[in-house]
Amino acid sequence: MNRSLVIFGFLLLCGLGQAGEVPKTLHLTWEGDPCTTMTAQWLRGPGLGDRPEKGKGEEVRWKKAGDPMWQVARSTSTEFPDPQKMGMPRWSLSRVRWKGLEAGQEYVFQVEDSPEQSFRTAPLDIGEELIFAEGGDSDSTRAAEEMLTLACQKNPLFFSLGGDISYSDGKDVAREIRFWEMWHRVAHGTDGKLIPFVPGIGNHEVQGGYWQEGATSADMKKRAPFFFALFGGLYQKDGPVALDFGDYLSLLLLDTGHITPMERQTDWLEKNLAARKSVPWVFVSWHIACYPSARTWNQQPMSGYARSQWIPLIEKSDATAIFNHHDHDMQRVESEGKGGRKVMVLGNGSIGVEPREAVCKESIPMRKAYAQENYVNIVTLRKKSVEVVTLGRKGRELDRVEFSTRSK
Repeated sequence: MNRSLVIFGFLLLCGLGQAGEVPKTLHLTWEGDPCTTMTAQWLRGPGLGDRPEKGKGEEVRWKKAGDPMWQVARSTSTEFPDPQKMGMPRWSLSRVRWKGLEAGQEYVFQVEDSPEQSFRTAPLDIGEELIFAEGGDSDSTRAAEEMLTLACQKNPLFFSLGGDISYSDGKDVAREIRFWEMWHRVAHGTDGKLIPFVPGIGNHEVQGGYWQEGATSADMKKRAPFFFALFGGLYQKDGPVALDFGDYLSLLLLDTGHITPMERQTDWLEKNLAARKSVPWVFVSWHIACYPSARTWNQQPMSGYARSQWIPLIEKSDATAIFNHHDHDMQRVESEGKGGRKVMVLGNGSIGVEPREAVCKESIPMRKAYAQENYVNIVTLRKKSVEVVTLGRKGRELDRVEFSTRSK
């Protein structure tokens, strides 16, 4: 009898241990208003759990934290691209979208019988302070995991990654999956809440890296199949994206000629800067470094175009600062001031890649800070000031700069 009880207890414990696992690539992003929406998505297929039956999706239970009753949604499922298998997809992308959420609130959700996960919507105002994290050029290296973990442990509202996310070049699905497995491991704060991912596009998202003469937008999106499968909901329109957080923060995300030629975005930039004159904190982000470090001054025409066309527009505006990436080191430069004032350009993209040596003779005298190191930016917003602290490996402080609101 006692032996039967022991066996029964063992089987019961085994059953409890077989509760569903959290999807290994589960991550959050925004496709709409960060105060009232959220999107969760994950991959299914070899190594990532069974693909859902066509048309059925997976059950997702969710509620606002503290509410007694759960609501139920079902995920949608679409084929995830697999270009190296003659286009035959082995994985699918599951997604659930929430709309009409309350700003600044915690929500809890559960995919099938996996452990509960939680997130917080963006608040309507800054409050005492609000943190977000930023960087570029990641990959899924040990350095990337260390730096992204470091950033997420600062409890940012979101992480903005300005291109060259997984280095899959729009072809290598295994490499793409490795990044999202890594991001899932690290993308939670000290309280366990999941941290949303805000993507920018770089050359390593695109087969061939850059816009091809004569190609349509549809043609180019096919060359970045993973990026648009995951983030086509945010990048629904051709061209740049403006992501607005209440009336206190705006991110303007541009494309340095990877899917859309830069000259097609200049009018958009001017109009969207003007439309946000009342927003206290506006950051403009793109991939290619306008003030190169590891490349020469005119090695890439995108750098020259940004300096001659985009930077003066930003200098004329009330925008706070610029993020750019691509050259694989930490460099902060003050712009030339041709538009009437000088702005800080924070870069140059080195979350997880091997840092490079600076060689650009024109940029060197302009820079205010430099390190040949991996880094992330921790941005702390307050009502009257913003502080950007740049952290390197093991949390070492590489740079610190503060911005104040301009009088309107």
